[in-house]
Order: sequence, then structure tokens, then C-alpha cells
Amino acid sequence: MGSGKYSALAGAISREQRLANIATNLANVNTIGYKKSRMSFESLLRGEQQTNRAKGINYSRVRENFTEFTEGPIRGTGNPLDIAIYGDGFFKVQSPDGTRYTRRGDFHTAQDGTLLTGNNMPVLDNGNAPILIPDTDTSKISVNSLGEVSILSIDGTRNVVGTIAIYTINDNKNLTREPDTLFSLKEDGQEILQEKPNLAVGSLEVSNVNITEEMALMIESTRTFESYQKVIKAYSTLGKKQDELGTIG
Repeated sequence: MGSGKYSALAGAISREQRLANIATNLANVNTIGYKKSRMSFESLLRGEQQTNRAKGINYSRVRENFTEFTEGPIRGTGNPLDIAIYGDGFFKVQSPDGTRYTRRGDFHTAQDGTLLTGNNMPVLDNGNAPILIPDTDTSKISVNSLGEVSILSIDGTRNVVGTIAIYTINDNKNLTREPDTLFSLKEDGQEILQEKPNLAVGSLEVSNVNITEEMALMIESTRTFESYQKVIKAYSTLGKKQDELGTIG
């Protein structure tokens, strides 16, 4: 009987972790470039192990916590420094802990002209250098679909001052999620510079979190969690009754 109680406890803990995962997704439904997190579950014991060692009781745990990199909806803003990536790819930025990757394209300029993301990370070019814009007047700045940043001079000519680099990763599983829509590259990961990226200038990619889907998952997970709680309570009640019977006479 104790095995069944611990099995229910394992299931309840797994569903509690899933609810925390869903809550994080919902909290970032309006975060630019956010990618939703998902969980998969597995049994601790399978086949003969489950039959012989656990007498048919199934213990479960979180198998994997992974990121869904599906493209989020692209929303037009008209801001020349708002940029979204069509299809695969990431902007490369400089964080305090090293280079990182992000889909967040709500850019702005610092006082010294450095191009920054919405969370104030310098945006890098294809030489891993920050992009500096001499004139920070946005009315004189333009970015084309290849990521070339230009400024309009007094005589009406446009001068390219930098190129926003877009990278794809050989396998997105080689990316590790970090705070603020950032991802770091694992040792086995390889970045691939895109020579001809396809950017949507004057637009932003919003979160790929679907509220309806998350709410449905939350309801299902909550009901499952409550079911496990009832099982645990039932086992506790049976345990007390068993103790009482053991003391008769």
C-alpha cells in the first residue's frame, strides 16, 4: 500500500512542476520574442522492473523540460528599430555573461549610439562587435530586410553603418534557456551565420504562447493534481484504519 501512496506523490509532484511551467508561460504571454516551455513525463520503472520490483505500481517524473521554438505572430509597429525574423534564426547579443541568442527585436539606441535590445543587451554584427549608430535620430535610421543599418546624411545619401547578424543553430536542442528571452549555446552547438536573412522591419514577433492552449493545459493539470491528492489522502486514511485494526485486543 505504501508503494501506491508514493506513486501518487510522484505524480502530484510532476503535475505541480507542470503547473509552475504553465504559469511562467502565461506570465510571458506579452513578452516580445518569448518561446514557450513544455514538459514531458516518463515512468521511473518500465516492463519487468515495474512488474517485479514495484508490483505493477508506476512511478512518474518529469522526463524533459524543453522549449518550443515555433514562430510567434508578427505584429506591425511602424518603428524602424523594431525587427522580427521570418522563419528560423536568432539575433546575437552581448550579455554580462558572454554572447547569447534571442528572438527579441524591440531595439533602441543608447546615448553613445550602441544598438540595444529591449532588455539593454548590445546587438552584435557578423564580426561579434556591437553596432554603433552615429546619429541616434530614428527618423534618419533605416534597416533593410538583410539587416543592414543605414543613416540618412544631410545630402540625402544613405550610409551603411552596420549589419545586424542573424544566426541559426545546427540543432536548437543545443540552446539552454536563460532569463530575459536569452539562450546560451552548449559546447556541442554550432552557430551558422545567415548570409541572406529575411527580416520584417517595423514589426515585432510576439510570444508564441497561446492563452487558450495554456488555460486548457492548466485545467487538465489541476484536475490531475487534485486526483493525486485524493489518492494520497485515501492511502493516509487506510493507513490509519490499518493501525487501529492492528491494536485491537
